[in-house]
Amino acid sequence: MKTIRNFRLILPGEIDAEALVSQKPLSFWGGVDMASGDILDTHHDLFGKNLQEKILCIPYDRGSCSGSGVLIEMVRRGTAPAGILCIEAEPVLALGPLIAEKMYGKGMALRTIAESDYAALQDACRIRFTPDAVLVLERS
Repeated sequence: MKTIRNFRLILPGEIDAEALVSQKPLSFWGGVDMASGDILDTHHDLFGKNLQEKILCIPYDRGSCSGSGVLIEMVRRGTAPAGILCIEAEPVLALGPLIAEKMYGKGMALRTIAESDYAALQDACRIRFTPDAVLVLERS
């Protein structure tokens, strides 16, 4: 287990879920099916994987403000990831889940970590967001 205490809390939430880890940015607008949570971008290394109830690990998001609308709808439908862990989070990435929290009473956790900590993440590990740490657990 690795404990990361140096993180930035963007959107709150204590969660424990399987990680989907990528070294590529992802655009929610056109890159993700909001109805199912499947990644549709055929050029992305997570193509075909489902985000629902996972912690999506991407270095940063790619795309326009339309991605916020996709995330709002995904939160509403229950197809959003449980959380996102990234190196850098643009305000647009946080806007959708923040609005969804206000509109529907449910949101999505979002934290950023240092590039060196991000580089050590492995796909299919478990990640837990606690109030004071990001815990990276061994693969199941």
